[in-house]
Amino acid sequence: MYNGNIIRQLLVERNIPNKELLRYLGTEANASLAQIVNGNPTVKRLEKVADFFGVSMDVFFEREKPFKAYSSAHGDNEQQYKEKIELLERLLEEKDKRILLLEQMNQLVNPTESRTDLGQTI
Repeated sequence: MYNGNIIRQLLVERNIPNKELLRYLGTEANASLAQIVNGNPTVKRLEKVADFFGVSMDVFFEREKPFKAYSSAHGDNEQQYKEKIELLERLLEEKDKRILLLEQMNQLVNPTESRTDLGQTI
């Protein structure tokens, strides 16, 4: 859940006047901090607030684990892709062998016959 009080905490901790944040948001004349803290700000506005403080938007939702890609997952994905590539290469090799076998069987069943121009077998 969104916790707008974190905005107030950040302002106090960093000793920043409310008006400075409102000026950054471009709403100094027609808004108050209470609207942002107590209201339901849009994602666009909340992104600006996060940018102002240099924090992730996760901070305002008190997420314990912010979303991020882990480097170990990248290595695992890379290994999985390599294994899939190897399996696909083996599958292609097997397909080529089967095609060759089918072509050979087709030649045995239907040997090439020499024909005349009229299509008759000699």
